[in-house]
Amino acid sequence: MGGNHDRPKMNIRVSFPALVLPVILLQMTCLTFGQDVSSSTCTRHKRHGDRTGDQTVGLNGCGQFKGCFNQPSECTGDGCTAYVTWETLPSGESRFSLRARADGWVAVGFRPADATGNGMIPADVYACTSREQVRRSINQRLDGSLNSVARLPPNDTVSLQNASSSNGVITCTFTRKPNFEGDESFYDIGGNNQYFILLAYGNSIQSDGTIQGNIHAERWSTAEARNLQTDFSRPMAEGEALPKAHASLMVIAWLGFASVGITMARFFKPMWPNSKLLGTKVWFALHRICMVSCVLCFSVAFVLIFVHLEGFVELSETLSVIHAICGIAVTVLGIINPIMALFRPHPGTANRPIFNWAHWGVGTGAHLLALATIFIGIGINGSSLLDGLPNYVFIVMVVFIVFHIVMWILFEIQRCMTESQGRTNDVALKSSGDSTNHLAVDVDSDPPTDDLMVEGPCISQVTEEGSTAKTILLCVYAVGVIVAVVFFVISFAIN
Repeated sequence: MGGNHDRPKMNIRVSFPALVLPVILLQMTCLTFGQDVSSSTCTRHKRHGDRTGDQTVGLNGCGQFKGCFNQPSECTGDGCTAYVTWETLPSGESRFSLRARADGWVAVGFRPADATGNGMIPADVYACTSREQVRRSINQRLDGSLNSVARLPPNDTVSLQNASSSNGVITCTFTRKPNFEGDESFYDIGGNNQYFILLAYGNSIQSDGTIQGNIHAERWSTAEARNLQTDFSRPMAEGEALPKAHASLMVIAWLGFASVGITMARFFKPMWPNSKLLGTKVWFALHRICMVSCVLCFSVAFVLIFVHLEGFVELSETLSVIHAICGIAVTVLGIINPIMALFRPHPGTANRPIFNWAHWGVGTGAHLLALATIFIGIGINGSSLLDGLPNYVFIVMVVFIVFHIVMWILFEIQRCMTESQGRTNDVALKSSGDSTNHLAVDVDSDPPTDDLMVEGPCISQVTEEGSTAKTILLCVYAVGVIVAVVFFVISFAIN
């Protein structure tokens, strides 16, 4: 182990299902079985037990009486590329089980919690080889280069219990004493000591049966150090944190802030005509708060994913490329829209209707494309771009979209019912055919007058009619959005 290695109001409606449904159908066609989870293919793992029949060489009991570090993180049994498990025996020794699809070796290493520098050094490493042996090595830097020096385990410290190598799969189980006096490189994994857990495999070994230093097919490290004798919770792999933060911020931005902000602008302009929030109309203040928060969240998320990838995604990973291109387009649209708003023409000018349509079109397009991009990222049946994300997260996403559509239909129905019954508490904003604005509020503190107009026959009026029913609908919608966002963020964090 080792090596160097984000308008004017008209009766025109965009069909939301028509835009998102193709993406959903694309994801739901990914139903083929395979051995690997790959972001470039629509495959998923076979979920069944280990064929060895030996519970000590499986993932049964993970998080209960033993710890497990498996890759991919959602895999079970022989669907894993590699895994290591550990448990504390009554004797005080620790038992480790390793498995990998490899021709040479699979190894586990322990790196001190206070270690600095390269993520794989220093480390005390134990490898199960294709010769059905356990070999020890230590990752350290010698003469300016990284070396994995082969060593024999100290006498009576490591005991091989079983090992096998067949059909390109290596498995083994061994016990290790927590410490050994006289050998500082034999790390003490007892007491309160904490270590990063390293996992790697390679496809060749040296002639003497030891592993080849710095030559491995794949390697992973836990993101946090842990106590190997007491902490059996699922560890997060190093490098998982930034993608999860990216996904969480994008969901907060587009499912949360954008959904509420667009809803306020779409349905609540005629509401609370005599009330102000932060010196301006209530709907406009809430819309502005939501959209500024949206921009901040998706901008940070956009930067985080590029920091994580150190560039663009691999072009061979089809879904990742599609997700990345859509994400870039969403980010560009999301940034253009508030910039456009800063330079909007004055109300009543010839260019104002053009701005209104452009602002609505860019904002709506960004929101719809963002939801589709989130669908691709969540995936289904192993196609998720986040390792270990269960299929029910995709289902909840579908439920949220249905909820969003239903609530918008209810908002439309409520508005039409209010207008059909006539209004008794209208407040005129401007007279028909009169170029002079008759505002009931200060024009310097409120949004433009044409932004306050209502769609439909009474386009020059605002009203408090039906405010109670619409406020109740808004509360229901806001609660639904918050619950959905919290669910997704928690799901991303724990899986």
